[in-house]
Amino acid sequence: MYVLGIDVGTTGAKTVAVDENGDIAGRGYREYPLEISREGHVTQDAEDWWEAAAASVHEATLAIDKKDVAALGVSTQGASMLAVDCGFAPLCPVLTWMDKRALDEAKELAGRIGEENIYRKTGFAANPSLDMAKIAWMQNNWPNICKKAASFVSTLEFINYRLTKKNVIDPTNAAIRQLFNIETGKWDADILSALRLDEDRLPAVLPSGEGLGRLAAGASQKLGLPESVMVYNGAHDQYCAAMGSGVTKPGDMLLATGTAWVVLGVTQKPLYTVSRIVPGIFPMTGRYGAMASMAGMGAALKWYKSLIGEDYEQINEQAAKRAPDEDLLVYPYLSGAGFNRDFGSKAVFAGLTMRHDKYDIARAIMEGVAFEARAVLEEFAAQGMDIGRITMTGGAAKSKLWSEITGSATGCELAYSTERDAACLGAAAMAAAGGKRAALEEAVAKLARSSPAMPHDEAYGDIYERKFQRYKEMHKSIYRQML
Repeated sequence: MYVLGIDVGTTGAKTVAVDENGDIAGRGYREYPLEISREGHVTQDAEDWWEAAAASVHEATLAIDKKDVAALGVSTQGASMLAVDCGFAPLCPVLTWMDKRALDEAKELAGRIGEENIYRKTGFAANPSLDMAKIAWMQNNWPNICKKAASFVSTLEFINYRLTKKNVIDPTNAAIRQLFNIETGKWDADILSALRLDEDRLPAVLPSGEGLGRLAAGASQKLGLPESVMVYNGAHDQYCAAMGSGVTKPGDMLLATGTAWVVLGVTQKPLYTVSRIVPGIFPMTGRYGAMASMAGMGAALKWYKSLIGEDYEQINEQAAKRAPDEDLLVYPYLSGAGFNRDFGSKAVFAGLTMRHDKYDIARAIMEGVAFEARAVLEEFAAQGMDIGRITMTGGAAKSKLWSEITGSATGCELAYSTERDAACLGAAAMAAAGGKRAALEEAVAKLARSSPAMPHDEAYGDIYERKFQRYKEMHKSIYRQML
């Protein structure tokens, strides 16, 4: 028998098929575009999610007997939202988590509800990227769409509905919508009242890993799977990646490196801080997450790769031949900034001269992202968390150079997820657990993959220490904001 883990992310959908021994029997992937306007709006087509998810399932199950697929679970990007009609057809483009058009609405709601009140309720500071502000923006700018909307949904419930005809979300994705109270486990009445939004226009909230039922007939045909396949409620991709990497015990820490870079620590109770580390409900019983997101960090190098017309392999090979340059600093906010930053911050390349080439710049981008990660990790350390060892997963973990830079810049011992699709493994573990919370521990233990921790490379330790201190000092001058 097999279970599937599907990850519907920012730029594509992935599926892994896992057998009963925990071995991977197949993989599939399909990419989809982001539409970026001149105003910086970042949107998607929700139908692309479903088409890519289905295509990735077909590819992942090519080498197995589809009749032997017993269950599936889903991991998704968070806070990418759209309005749907009563038949769940999209009424508008998806406003992705990278879209910051709702800055004015976020500020207005923070003033009306209270910044601290919002943070304590949802775990997130008022944020233009999240659904509270984006729904307000839609009400102000797309009133006709709002009137027609039967529901406002994000990625997980859109996919859940296509799979089962049930409009359901889990607590990890509900929290990042900034409409959900993590203390009460319910949609928050005060926030919904401020938005003039009825709760019946939002999905039902069920625990991560809860059984949703069998595949709907249409989904069975679309995916090429039997209707007997059980569907289990999913979770936000960072929580799934943590489980897929074995980051599950209080004190464990994950550095997930995708379009955004995210630090996620596992805690025994919700962690609230002045700097607004994000507390959340971990999918495994009795645990919480503490998360900080650095928006667009991976996207910065992807942008540069496209700009110079080379692939990652070439960039890594050539940039590794360049020594760190203490004069060349990159503040990598090409799609804005994230944790403990002004959301409207723009990228800055400082110290650039004619002696620098494109690979010096590429290395400096990697260093800038690593410095952002160090700044976040130092904030976790200030809250009493041990940052001496972290598990790194995602795109940058595949790069020997970027991993070495990150280890040297942070001073941490790095373990690596040895599975490139760790979020898929986390989703597959929830399916394998069969809706039983106690069984999730065993499923994660069987599926999670990570390397032993390795000490950081000290070759450039002193250089990166000096460069990081300069990075902080110049940040104060450029952005008038403490790092």
